Amino acid sequence: MKKVLSLVLVLAMLLAMAGCATAQAEEPEESAEASVVEVEVEPVVEEDESEPEEEAFDWSYINPLTGEATEEDISNNRPIAIMLNNIKQALPQYGNSQADVLYEVPEEGGITRIMALYQDVTDVGTIGTIRSTRPYYVRLAVAADSILVHAGGSTAAYNVIKDYMEKYGLVDLDYLSKGTRTADIFYRDSSRLASGYASEHTLFTTSDNIQTYLEEHSDEIRLEHKDDYEYVHYFVEDGTPANGDTAESINVSFSGYKGTTFTYDSEAGNYKVSEFDSAYVDGATGSQVSVENVVIIQTTIEALNDAKNHVAVHLTGTGSGYFACNGKYEKITWQKDKAKYTYQFYDEDGNVVDLGVGKTYVCIVGTERDITVDGVVLETPEDAEETEDLANFEVTDDSED
Repeated sequence: MKKVLSLVLVLAMLLAMAGCATAQAEEPEESAEASVVEVEVEPVVEEDESEPEEEAFDWSYINPLTGEATEEDISNNRPIAIMLNNIKQALPQYGNSQADVLYEVPEEGGITRIMALYQDVTDVGTIGTIRSTRPYYVRLAVAADSILVHAGGSTAAYNVIKDYMEKYGLVDLDYLSKGTRTADIFYRDSSRLASGYASEHTLFTTSDNIQTYLEEHSDEIRLEHKDDYEYVHYFVEDGTPANGDTAESINVSFSGYKGTTFTYDSEAGNYKVSEFDSAYVDGATGSQVSVENVVIIQTTIEALNDAKNHVAVHLTGTGSGYFACNGKYEKITWQKDKAKYTYQFYDEDGNVVDLGVGKTYVCIVGTERDITVDGVVLETPEDAEETEDLANFEVTDDSED
């Protein structure tokens, strides 16, 4: 019995020793001192396949003639005012759709001419056709502290140009030698000449020609506004007259020869312009001219009964008119104290009229002429005086004077 017991104890001890040996074999042998090896690993750089970020748009830059945001600060530029030929036989005009403001005013013989105002003429391209100016256009150009581009003018216009060059620093770029002759920026369009246009309906310029001339003469010509110049018009996103009446169609009768129609496009939120029973288009693009604001200034226009049957247009003082935006219109009062001041517009409660952001078309028309809205002729101002219809006069060729 003692022998059996001893054998069992021996076997138990052997099994225990075998288990310890196995356990020791499975455990890793630790070194007396642990050594740490540092390895430098290059960071993995993933390629950026996204488009490079564009320079942030600075929304603080505003075109002061339209209220629209611009990529560069052009607010202190002197605008460029260009005399556009608006007789039916001279159409289409070029570059008119890119003007910030268009002024249409009657001339002799019942025709009208248009002064296109550009805060920044860069990249407009071909502009024309260019025609002569009149005293009232010179005064409108001075009110904008602009640089006037034209081809000739009446004797009275040249007298005003000379006076305003001294008083207000007016700059005029003239095709003819009577003014500041800059014939190199103009050219005759050979295709028009070949197709039978009269010579006075073929004169053009380009935005590049104008810019190049101004840059080359920057030491002689002031290219920025005078320190005391102020823009007086305010623009809002929604310029709809608060108490306005519907104005889907507006027709301004300048004379028996000329009328201009504005038709509201509700989808685009602007007025499409027509004349001579057709769309008023830009020959460069074929697109119809459209504007957000229509301003009608009613004033006294008198025939001078001179050799050319020129007219006098009263621009200063106060008077009646209308303003339309977003398919509605309201009656306004206009005020212009001096030639160098811009027009101010007030509603019937005496509040300043805010224009809608965008382009503006200004019609300056005789008080006795009809203004028709949606087929209804509006009331004639109390101070209106009947005058002989200018269309009874001969349409004169004023290409040189």
